Amino acid sequence: MAMETIRARIDAYTKEKYGIDPEILPFSHEDYEIYRHKETGKWFAVFIVKERRAFGLDGEGTAEILSVKPKDRFLADFMMQQPGYLRGYPSGKWNWVSMVLDGSVSFENICRWLDESYLATQTKVGNQKTPLPKRESTK
Repeated sequence: MAMETIRARIDAYTKEKYGIDPEILPFSHEDYEIYRHKETGKWFAVFIVKERRAFGLDGEGTAEILSVKPKDRFLADFMMQQPGYLRGYPSGKWNWVSMVLDGSVSFENICRWLDESYLATQTKVGNQKTPLPKRESTK
């Protein structure tokens, strides 16, 4: 499945379930879009497009990822051990997990993690930052 198709399906899912469209951030040198809670203003998902090597991925060209915030650190650790998942990007200080949008993570799982992230970021209660382990260097 092409990246655009997955991204369009995610846009449609989030619009239908939460009434939220992606918001383009004003970074001229980056391709970022975020999903933000209407009530709290908190981000619950971030699309990022960069060169594959920026994410520690093999190959040439760009890759698109979707970063989400799971409630549970142990769940985040488990997710990162599965194919298609990376430690949260762009900041190691965030308690986020990234999914590579190349078909290695099913659309159903992407929606599951979007829902989890939406709930995890809905209020300030239970939204404490817990840093994830540092990404292994690929150099």
